[in-house]
Amino acid sequence: MPIPALREIDGGLHLSDSDRHTPMARAVPAPFQLTTYIVETDHITQWPQHAHAEHELIWSDRGVVNMIIDNQLWTVTPGVGLWIPRGVLHEGQANPHVAFRATLFTPELWTPTWNEPCIVTLSEAARVLLIHLAHTGMPAEQRLRAQQVCVDLLTPASAPHFDVPIPRDPRLRQLVDKVLSDPADDRSLDQWAHVLNLSRRTVTRIFAAELALSFAQWRTLVRMSTALGMLGTGMSVNAVSRRVGYGTSSSFIAAFRKTVGYTPGNALAAVN
Repeated sequence: MPIPALREIDGGLHLSDSDRHTPMARAVPAPFQLTTYIVETDHITQWPQHAHAEHELIWSDRGVVNMIIDNQLWTVTPGVGLWIPRGVLHEGQANPHVAFRATLFTPELWTPTWNEPCIVTLSEAARVLLIHLAHTGMPAEQRLRAQQVCVDLLTPASAPHFDVPIPRDPRLRQLVDKVLSDPADDRSLDQWAHVLNLSRRTVTRIFAAELALSFAQWRTLVRMSTALGMLGTGMSVNAVSRRVGYGTSSSFIAAFRKTVGYTPGNALAAVN
């Protein structure tokens, strides 16, 4: 398994602190190019910061996976994957009932032209073939040919990455985890300060010092990033607006246009 052992915490799954920064053993057996692991979550599932000896592609068949690389949020939805080069530290979170996949690539056999984390377009053909390879036994030569087809089908997505910085102060970890898992959470700054046993001023100061943003501004960025991912799956504007915490579609559309620079309808049109 490319992901370290999980344990339950507060009704969810979490890595123990001893797993942080633990070097990962090779997952792809010789002489193959890749292997895919299939994960179905029953609880909130989290992976603290770690790295792999091989390139990794995180992709989803159902639901949204949030990954954090270099204090930036990356949202993975069906139809795309997140490319993570070998050795790059990353952490992640998936909500309950998410079906996501982790495909590991042998770097000595294939290194793409892109060498930074990026969103990769995952066609239906590539997705189906990767799942088929994960479930089906076949002769080595046949498997190698099929794996090469998968590699040839991967291309970087044309859409730019929507940057969402993530605060690193451990005092805000509970807040960050909750907002990432449930962007519709509408607790105020004062309410969060009470939950965290901090003063309002302290929470405000942490956001300003680390991100040069207010808490409200940061939560809006998380909501818009999540909304982009949901719109990318073809979900309606009305449904997305509710999922990310807006009472009306009009208020969501206004916030989306102000933050992203175009309307949710434009995002849907690009999918269709």
